[in-house]
Amino acid sequence: MRLSFSKMLVWILSRPLVTLVAIAVVTLFFAWPLPNLSFKTSIYDLQVEDLPETAQYNAFRKAFGSDEIIRVVIKCDNVFDSITFRKVEQLAETAAAIEGVRRVISLPGIKKAVDVSGKWNMEKFSTLISPVDLFQKNLISTDRKTTALTLILKNDADPDNIIRRVRQMLADSPPDLLLYQIGMPLVSEALANFTQKDFFRLPPLTFLLIALILLYLFRKARYIFLPLASVGLALIWTFGFMAYLRIPLSMLTMIVPVFLVAVGTAYCLHIVAEYLTCQREAMSPTAAVTKTYANIALPTCLAVLTTAVGLGSLLVNRISAIQEFAIFSCFGIFSTLIIVMTFLPAALSFIPLPIKGQNRRIDATSFFNRFIEKIADLDLNHQKIVLPVIGMVVLVCLIGIFRIRVETNPVGYLRDGTPVKNNFNDIYQKLSGSFPINVVMGQPEADYFENSQHLADISRLQEFLVTLPGVDKTLSFADYLKLVNYVLNRFEPQYYRLPVEDFEVRLLMNNYTTVLGEDMLTRFISPDFSKANILLLTHISSSRQFLQIRAKTLAFVKQHFSKDLNWEVTGLGMVIAASSHQLTIGQIKSLSITMILVFGIMFILFLSVKVGLIAIIPNLFPIVINFGIMGWLGIELSMVTSLIASIAIGLAVDDTIHYLARYNREFKKDLDDKRAIRDTLHHVGLPITFTTITICVGFSVLFFSSFKPTAIFGVMMVITSLSALVGDLILLPSLIRHVELVTLWDLVRLKLGKEPRMGIPLFRGLSRTQVHYILMAGSLTKIDADEVLFHKGDSSNSMYTIISGTVDVFDPVRDDELEYQPESRILINQLKTGDVLGEMGFLRSAPRSATVIATSPVELLKINWKMVKRLQWLYPPTAHKFFLNLMGIICDRLESLTECFAEIKMQDDTKDLCSKGSFLKILDMEIKRSRSQRTNLSLCFMKLNFENTGSGNPAIERIVSLLGKSFTREIRSWDTLSRYGRKTFALLLPQLSIEEAKRLCTRLQRISESHQIEPGGYRLKLAFGLAELAPDKKENSSDLIEKAIAFLQNASPS
Repeated sequence: MRLSFSKMLVWILSRPLVTLVAIAVVTLFFAWPLPNLSFKTSIYDLQVEDLPETAQYNAFRKAFGSDEIIRVVIKCDNVFDSITFRKVEQLAETAAAIEGVRRVISLPGIKKAVDVSGKWNMEKFSTLISPVDLFQKNLISTDRKTTALTLILKNDADPDNIIRRVRQMLADSPPDLLLYQIGMPLVSEALANFTQKDFFRLPPLTFLLIALILLYLFRKARYIFLPLASVGLALIWTFGFMAYLRIPLSMLTMIVPVFLVAVGTAYCLHIVAEYLTCQREAMSPTAAVTKTYANIALPTCLAVLTTAVGLGSLLVNRISAIQEFAIFSCFGIFSTLIIVMTFLPAALSFIPLPIKGQNRRIDATSFFNRFIEKIADLDLNHQKIVLPVIGMVVLVCLIGIFRIRVETNPVGYLRDGTPVKNNFNDIYQKLSGSFPINVVMGQPEADYFENSQHLADISRLQEFLVTLPGVDKTLSFADYLKLVNYVLNRFEPQYYRLPVEDFEVRLLMNNYTTVLGEDMLTRFISPDFSKANILLLTHISSSRQFLQIRAKTLAFVKQHFSKDLNWEVTGLGMVIAASSHQLTIGQIKSLSITMILVFGIMFILFLSVKVGLIAIIPNLFPIVINFGIMGWLGIELSMVTSLIASIAIGLAVDDTIHYLARYNREFKKDLDDKRAIRDTLHHVGLPITFTTITICVGFSVLFFSSFKPTAIFGVMMVITSLSALVGDLILLPSLIRHVELVTLWDLVRLKLGKEPRMGIPLFRGLSRTQVHYILMAGSLTKIDADEVLFHKGDSSNSMYTIISGTVDVFDPVRDDELEYQPESRILINQLKTGDVLGEMGFLRSAPRSATVIATSPVELLKINWKMVKRLQWLYPPTAHKFFLNLMGIICDRLESLTECFAEIKMQDDTKDLCSKGSFLKILDMEIKRSRSQRTNLSLCFMKLNFENTGSGNPAIERIVSLLGKSFTREIRSWDTLSRYGRKTFALLLPQLSIEEAKRLCTRLQRISESHQIEPGGYRLKLAFGLAELAPDKKENSSDLIEKAIAFLQNASPS
């Protein structure tokens, strides 16, 4: 993938204009249908289609017709005033003429049905209907100042059209009447209107706030425009996709633009920040962009993938509105990825590089740097305080989780003070509520409800139902049969009752449709009289209360009625209530899927079950905080707030991957976990903090939404994002110290071959899994061709195994070791894959004895005692095999060195003097002996100067050889003389003070004066440099040599 993207990036940067034109064409394609994008939020969006409750409700509507009603409330001084009553009658006639209205139930309609002569005055009509309980709090208030028109809608009615026609009717009504309409269709319309209002208000506000953040961070218009342009293009693509599918914006999909602006800008912020770093050393804009995407492409793709995993897990939820949110959010996030991988690099390539010294990075980071330093201090020095505090917070939040209540309340979605909510709460003060519930009682036997006793059962059940909380009025076939009995018996109050004999029932039924009409019969009784519907008019909009009504009703009928009866408690509210409880199941499923996928991603990326499990903990932390706060504050789990967990974990994993990838890189440098944590926080802490701030600001805009759950969603997303920041910057560093990391891309880049145990002796007898364990415990190092691994003389405590590539080992020599002249190389060895180097540094921490330089790109495994101990602690069986292989390799190398030393004479073959290498080894041993025995040790350097002689004169070599032999005769047997350079001798004098060494040097000088160069007779000049080992200082051989050379360089030839 990386290789293919690199090729694509090269193509983009070589043809940036073509890329921008292609993006413009695609954008135009998606922008074309945008004018057709519509807004629609309906309470029907809250239902799950394949639930048993939904099927039951659909069967009810087929049997009894639609229960969807709109109630027009009319307030006046006196409903029974003749003029007022006439106005109410005109409104009822106008409403009845509206297309889609099946029936209008009103007081004028009742009067027309019962006053056959049409001669009753208002006083008589008022008196006659006074005993009729059916009308009380249904069509007339107790103070007779409020009445209502109940519009029963057809199954195929267009509620939006009816609402508009009714609204126009109300606008044209007499000014002395106070009117409003209410009902579930009005709630749906309000949700749609507020969705449209939020759409034109919240995304622009989000853009503005994000622009201010980018201005604060980057201080340049180009770095504000490009991220916002990238996010804007993604929005056009997403909304165009919705328009092509003819899916309107709803209350949930309205969150998509705010989500994309916040998250998309965060991705762009990472890229722009990396670009500003890379352009400092780049030679061209193209080079800067290439290096930027080489560093950032993989983390960005992984971030998008994990976010999509969190969003995609919502697809298991059975609520269609949540599924639509998941689909379009995923489409938008992948659109953002395409744009930042194509449009953004093409656009950045046109930006000229700044003049050196004028590229100002983020100016406002000093505060945040101090913040990160405080975090690092907490992670490293105060874990005993921080972790218990976090543990207590988690415990409190875990308790709070059990207090969460699942709730779907369409009216509760609206903020207090909105007209629909005011009207919903007003109507049941004088009349009855507008949200219906239907209780259907039935028996397989036809004509069951032609029995008077069975009709009495309906009334008996109604007496119980009206006592339930939230139930304002119950209506049934029995109520209307009482009315028919009352009318047919000349409005005698004693006849406002149910018939007591079966024949009376049949007689009344014959006149029922004549008095009230056929539709008033079929609305409450089935054609075969086997089922009866009791309509409950409630002011309930809470799913929890709907379910409580059902539970109490079913418990009552089970106890007080025949077991032969079948019972259904149904209605749109019941369907929504049942659907809302699918949120809990959906939440568990989506979180489980997200956790499994995140664990899988982490396991694949870091090749460790431990890392996968540990990575879950800081990502679960913000989820626990979110649900805990919701529980303690009484925030209900609704369709909107159920999105938080999946979105938050997808975003939190992004930062976890960034942190772990950087920590892995830092830790492998020296296996120092404390330094790695501090450096990791300084490298990724700022970007993580800035992206968290960006996301928080983006989601905080939702607080101004017209919908309460959306506003709560925004606030909780801010809290959850900040909790995720705590998890990634405090909890994750504390946990990750207890595991070892090796990344997938580390192993992909390693050229282990099919069988590493065959090509690398250190891995002999190990399985590929055990090799991975070693790589996790050790430090992987990669150097390029011609790059130096270490220099001769460097301090060391480690050795290396070559995983791939080749290196040269050489000794840097000079024409004269005492003068700094251009360096030349003497090749000692050439090493390849599987070879080991630097073992003396590993065993004895000795200075490097040679310089190592790569002749091709090389990958090495760094081995030191810390690595061996960690391997032994983490993977003991693997450590045992590894250590045996390591000891075997070292033994082989020692044996080889022993054989080599046996072949090398300790004396110079041509000059009978100690070689330089042997001299240095003897010097080290004599220094140790002198310190342990507290004896003197002197070192003398002697430099020969020949007057009027060329450097190529062969007589020089002969004179030097003769001098060497003469000097050897004058020194003691335990002194060591070496030809250190071409014209330089080194003399080591154990147990000799500096004054005694001076006297010896004087004698050697007289000997040198007796040697002349033939045939010219020129005299030889000899310069001395003396140094004595200081017993009170920790000097080594290098220090002693430097002192002697410094003395020599200041001395003049005798």
